Amino acid sequence: MELQGGGWTLLQRRLDGSVSFNRTWAEYRSGFGQLRGGEFWLGNTMIHLLTRDRDMVLRVELEDFDGVREHAEYAQFRVASERLRYRLTVGGYSGTAGDALRFSGSYDHNQRPFTTPDRDNDRYPSGNCGAYYSSGWWFDACMAANLNGRYYVGTYRGVRDGIFWGTWPNISSELYPSSDRRSFKSVRMMIRPKGFTP
Repeated sequence: MELQGGGWTLLQRRLDGSVSFNRTWAEYRSGFGQLRGGEFWLGNTMIHLLTRDRDMVLRVELEDFDGVREHAEYAQFRVASERLRYRLTVGGYSGTAGDALRFSGSYDHNQRPFTTPDRDNDRYPSGNCGAYYSSGWWFDACMAANLNGRYYVGTYRGVRDGIFWGTWPNISSELYPSSDRRSFKSVRMMIRPKGFTP
């Protein structure tokens, strides 16, 4: 709460892999994990209610296993209701981690509904991104970011189903399943009202 004057509400935290984020639509709707100091997802309905009536800023903080810390901040962040499949509205990037949520025309998480392994709402024609990447997220076809991927310590190989931020330094060199893929030691997503003054 002391970061840049405080006022933040944590939406998500990853720090040790103690909580699985390979969850159902119902679990992502209501939230799961350990709110007090542990890993958690606050819940899509709660995130919708927090962002419904006022303009919110999203801040994403990431740290890799080399101790590199970067952040991404979005001046616009909103999650729609369940009836609208918790569609994401995000824009106005600033920061040091790169704009992975609005990566390109083909990998743009803005205006994408939420997808889980048991509820396919993505634009990937050949399957369910949530099932393929073992998580719930605002997948496109499929992703340039997925902060709810599996927690790997250090590097891993195979399907890129770990925590992922596609604009991280040198991450584009991990092109093939045989490449070592980096994951992240810690991630947190937080919001506060736009124009907040302590």
